[in-house]
Amino acid sequence: MTDFLDRIGYDTVDAGPLADSWRFQPDTPAYGVIYSADPANREQETPAGAGVLRAALADAG
Repeated sequence: MTDFLDRIGYDTVDAGPLADSWRFQPDTPAYGVIYSADPANREQETPAGAGVLRAALADAG
């Protein structure tokens, strides 16, 4: 599946097994805020690349 997504232009990020899903729950670095151009103003959304998401997941632990 990841090969197909790569071919059509999407990045995939392996966030780990279900047991690690806490890493992208509300109030963690990988949840929501990384998609805000200005974290103080969540009305301005911006894309977050795979590298940004991987870094946020790593910051969560």
